[in-house]
Amino acid sequence: MAEERVAEGRAVPAAAGTAPRAVLHDIRYSRFSGALRPRRSAVGAFVTSSVRRPLGLRRSAGAKVWPFLLLAVAYLPALAVVAVPLLVPAVQVQPTDLIGYSALLATNSVVLLAFVATSIPSMLTRDRRDRVLSLYFATALSWLEYVVGSVLAALWLLALIVLGPMLVLFVGSIATADAPGTWAADHAGDLPRIVLASAVVVLFHTSLGLAVGSLTSRRVFAVGGYLAVVLVGPALAGVLAVVTGDEWPLALDPSSGPVRLAASIVDGAISGPGALAWVVWAVVVVGGTVVLAARYGRGSDR
Repeated sequence: MAEERVAEGRAVPAAAGTAPRAVLHDIRYSRFSGALRPRRSAVGAFVTSSVRRPLGLRRSAGAKVWPFLLLAVAYLPALAVVAVPLLVPAVQVQPTDLIGYSALLATNSVVLLAFVATSIPSMLTRDRRDRVLSLYFATALSWLEYVVGSVLAALWLLALIVLGPMLVLFVGSIATADAPGTWAADHAGDLPRIVLASAVVVLFHTSLGLAVGSLTSRRVFAVGGYLAVVLVGPALAGVLAVVTGDEWPLALDPSSGPVRLAASIVDGAISGPGALAWVVWAVVVVGGTVVLAARYGRGSDR
C-alpha cells in the first residue's frame, strides 16, 4: 500500500518505494500576546537565581548545610550577647559592651573568607563551564547586565555575613537598653558607620572573588586561586613586616586589611591603618572591575 504524507492538514500520496512514513506539520509563528516586562526584570531574575544557588535554595538539603552553617556561625556572637540581658534581666550590660562592632568584624573574618571562597568565584565558573554566556548575551542580558547582576548578587550574599550581624547587634542594643529611644538617639551615628564599614569589606571581597572566578571555568581552580591570595598574602605581609621591622607591610594583607579598615571606621578613626591600606583596597576594587570588563566586555564564552 502506498505511504501517505500529511502536509498542511492534507493527506498526500507518497511515491512508491519511499522510506518510512513521515508527517509534516503545518507550523506557523504568531505574535506574543502577553505583557512585555522591562529588561530590568531579566536582571532581577538573574540576581535572584544567582543568590539562590550559593545558598542551596531550591536544591537538595545537603546543598544547604554548608552555607547555612556559615551563616549560623556568623550570627551566633551577636545573637549571644543580645540574649544575655534578655534572658538574664539582672545582668545590666549592653550587648555592645560585651562585643564591639570592630571585634565582631574580626570574629567573623574567618567565616567571611570561607563563605567567599566557596560561593563567590563559583558564581561565574558554572556559566563559563557550560558555555551559556553567548545564549545570555544573545537574548535576555547584555554582558554589562550580566556583570552588574553578578556583582549585585555577590554584594547581597556578603552583606548577609558582614552587615547582618552588626545590624543585629545594633538593633539588639536598642531593644535591651533601659531607655531605647534615648539610646538610639545617642548612637544614631553608629548606623552609617556600620553600613560604610560593611561596604568596605564587601566591595573588596566581591571584586576579588568575582575577578578570580572570571579567569577560569573550573570551580576548583577558582576556589584555590582565591584561597591562595587570601592565605599566602598574609604570610608574605608578615615576612615583610619582620624583615623591615615595621607594620606598613600589614596593609598589603588581603585577608585582614579590609577588616582593619572597616574596624577603624566603626571606631571613628578612618585613617587608622594608614593610607597604604586604602591604596591597596582601591587597587583591588578597581582592578577587579577592570578584569570583569575585560573578560565579559566582548561577550566571550572562553
